[in-house]
Amino acid sequence: MATTAQANPQTNTFVDTYQEVTDAVIKALEEGTIIWQCPWNQVGLPKNITTNINYRGWNLFLLNFHAMIKGYPTPYYITYKQAQKLGGIIKKGAKGIRIIYWAEVVLKNQTADANAQPATDETAKPRTIMVPKAYTVFNIAQTEDIEFPSFEAELRSDAEKIQACEDLVANMPNKPAIKKNGTNAYYQPSTDTVVIPSLKRCKSNEGFYSTLFHELAHSTGHESRLNRKELLESEGFGSSTYAKEELTAEMTAAFLGAITGIGNATIDNSAAYIESWLKALKNDKTLVIKAAAQAQRAADYILSVTYESA
Repeated sequence: MATTAQANPQTNTFVDTYQEVTDAVIKALEEGTIIWQCPWNQVGLPKNITTNINYRGWNLFLLNFHAMIKGYPTPYYITYKQAQKLGGIIKKGAKGIRIIYWAEVVLKNQTADANAQPATDETAKPRTIMVPKAYTVFNIAQTEDIEFPSFEAELRSDAEKIQACEDLVANMPNKPAIKKNGTNAYYQPSTDTVVIPSLKRCKSNEGFYSTLFHELAHSTGHESRLNRKELLESEGFGSSTYAKEELTAEMTAAFLGAITGIGNATIDNSAAYIESWLKALKNDKTLVIKAAAQAQRAADYILSVTYESA
């Protein structure tokens, strides 16, 4: 996923971005690292330093992971051109990280139907699809001759973290029913109900809320909310729809954990767990990117806010 800085790096429109991302995740899993479960940087979520806008979807998890493994003090990034505009440069030999953006692509071979009705302004438009493409960014620690402000870690007490979790759940729009007296945790679409064990049955407060966030993430797929087919049309354990829905819920819970400051307290990186994800990824190269996009939408729904994307 790393590329060496060049004089004017260009977006590569010919790379199979789905495969590129999947290969990077598989490599990390084989080394025992689950990218979407890595601890979050205490100074904040990954963002573009020049726009001050947080990255979203897969980019959010990848850049947090990248900053962690490289030991960068902040998860803040910049493009080559943005560094130039600020009067600085990327350090010689520095390697950037490739992230994705969604591009609108016109479908080829759109033949006209001789029997079709005359085209209106709407139907005359060519059919398009959104596809992921890649470009390179650099951590601000890889720049020279640019003075950035200092950043301080956001430290919250346990009480503040738990209150943030309570507020998040209380403010979720169109909430499902929540029952906190189960023997295990699950979401039941037919009754639109989240069931979780009581707080006393959980190992920690953080574990309780991480589990609740995971199940609330599933609930966003209900037809009254985001109407997510992976939830509503799941073919059960072992299927591609099941794998994507579970990854969506995991990533959503991880993101909400970062927002509230509790991190991800339900981490399971056992050999069997990692092997299950390796199998799913090798069967579907689009899994990570699409699940991350769905997780962002799920988190946005629960938070009832709209973010700009970087």
